[in-house]
Amino acid sequence: MEINGVPLHPLVVHAVVVFTPLAALAAIVMTAPRWRWLARWPAVVLTLGATASSYVATLTGSALEKDRGLHSPLVTHHAEWGSRLMVALWIFAAVVVVAFWVLPHVTGLAGGTDRVARVAVLEKPLMVLLPLAAVAVLVLVVLTGDAGAKAVWRQG
Repeated sequence: MEINGVPLHPLVVHAVVVFTPLAALAAIVMTAPRWRWLARWPAVVLTLGATASSYVATLTGSALEKDRGLHSPLVTHHAEWGSRLMVALWIFAAVVVVAFWVLPHVTGLAGGTDRVARVAVLEKPLMVLLPLAAVAVLVLVVLTGDAGAKAVWRQG
């Protein structure tokens, strides 16, 4: 798959590289009750965008590897990290969607108070899971990108 002769994979990868850190940051901000009302929609939208673009990047990367015959240990290493990132992003997306639905929030503009959590038993675990999952996807996107850069630039 190409656009004007440029493989689609490097184009889609940029969406993953941009959306994933922004989604992680929004999810971490979502754990602060004072800012939750502001961060919840960006967290969900960015996380779903990162997850979808990761899925497309995995598909286009596999197609690129097959079309160009790129069967080297560096490419295989990058593909493994990409698969791990995609799985982590699906898990992260599930946590963010659950947090979006469960965690209490009231707009700071109205000056109201938080409502009670929809499922109160999940509130504290989500406060731990959100930042942990955010850090995990951040680390994985860096490791995947590093492996991809090595696969491209060290294959002379």
